[in-house]
Amino acid sequence: MRRFRSRRSKIASEGEPDPHRILTEYVLNMSITCLGDQDVTPLYEEYIKDSRLGRSELEELTEVYRSLLPRTPSGLSAR
Repeated sequence: MRRFRSRRSKIASEGEPDPHRILTEYVLNMSITCLGDQDVTPLYEEYIKDSRLGRSELEELTEVYRSLLPRTPSGLSAR
C-alpha cells in the first residue's frame, strides 16, 4: 500500500486540469496539422484562448506556433 500519492494522481482525483498536459496535446495537434501542409493559425487562435493555461504555457505555445510557420524568403527578411 502506498502512503503518499503522487502529485499527478492528486490533480486527477481533484478534477483540476493539468496545464502541461493540455499544452502537450496542443503542441502535438499543431505539429501534426503542420505535417499535413495545413495552416496551424486557426488551431493556435483557438488554443491561445484556453484559460486553463498559465502564462508560461501560453508563451511556450506561441514559440511553438512561430516555429511551425512556413519560412519564406520574404518572411525571413521581415524579421
